[in-house]
Amino acid sequence: MTGRVSVVVPIYNVELYLQECLDSLAAQTLRDVEVVMVDDGSQDGSAAIASAFQEKDGRFRLVRQPNGGLGNARNTGLDVASGEFVMFVDSDDTLPAYALERMLGALDETGSDFATGMVWRIRRKGLEPSQWLAPLFAETRLRTHVTKFHSLVTDRIACNKLWRRTFWDEHACRFPERVLHEDIPIVVPAHFLARSVDALSDPVYYWRARVGTGKSITQRRTDPKSLVDRLTATQQVREFLRGYPVPAALNWYDASLLSDDLMKYLDPLWHSDDSYRKEFLDRVNTLLDDTDPVIFDTLSPLDRRKWDLVRARRMDEPLAVLGSERNARRGPAPTRTQRILRRVPEPLRRVVPIGLRRRVLGSGR
Repeated sequence: MTGRVSVVVPIYNVELYLQECLDSLAAQTLRDVEVVMVDDGSQDGSAAIASAFQEKDGRFRLVRQPNGGLGNARNTGLDVASGEFVMFVDSDDTLPAYALERMLGALDETGSDFATGMVWRIRRKGLEPSQWLAPLFAETRLRTHVTKFHSLVTDRIACNKLWRRTFWDEHACRFPERVLHEDIPIVVPAHFLARSVDALSDPVYYWRARVGTGKSITQRRTDPKSLVDRLTATQQVREFLRGYPVPAALNWYDASLLSDDLMKYLDPLWHSDDSYRKEFLDRVNTLLDDTDPVIFDTLSPLDRRKWDLVRARRMDEPLAVLGSERNARRGPAPTRTQRILRRVPEPLRRVVPIGLRRRVLGSGR
């Protein structure tokens, strides 16, 4: 079984979502595809769902192994994959039907080492653009590079990318195993190692926002292991960038950590316990002490204030700042009319008189 594109799907206890994921791969407009499904010791009905796809579609192949974690399952799939290009798709997520064709078309046109694209979140109310990535993928940039477009340093997930296999092998890329945040030490250096990258404004990946007992790794913001593994991954990237021939690259990355990446851990301190807060202060201050002071001047006044308080280890004040910010974000409660109108689908809003739209929604949209 071969295909120009190999899609590696690690599977572990995702029977609620796996059918939808695999259906989206079977429906790709690009047909020259192989799908390597790696059952990582699932204890639910996931393996049966994957086996059914293997039986009905020769492009699907199921590999079974004892549980080894996400990084290990991805590496197993990579060892089996035979395609000229490879993509990693998490088994609770889906792809738009055109995703593989669009990314492969860009790479065939440009010769870039990988293509990356916009991500939309799958939420209970439907699809919505990722707020984190929307500014990055506001426009398509072919044959670009992180040294030309510095914001690519924030594009740190593996799943929204189609990788040229020769690039992957040239740099001996392997996912770290038995850790969280295994994407970071692979993806960020890859942006710097690539000769060029194609960044597409089209949504190429639908990322499920899971809540409750099945919440995703990225939502465990007050888990000490998540914090430790995140900081370990960022330090690996920082060590790589210390040896990169563009000295400013480390500052680009550190600025993204303080304004975005680590901010995701600072903000949830409101919900954390004392032991986690202490661990946060100890570990994060080690990184902050090694950060160029100039970077703090590039932050927004509020973000700079937060980090100044963290550096001073004044925990009561950071929590007060976070609490007041959270209340400010809430703003005044919407009126009944606003609540009703905001539930109206966007196309139908245009039939509402302009004056009422402006009065209720604050704009003419």
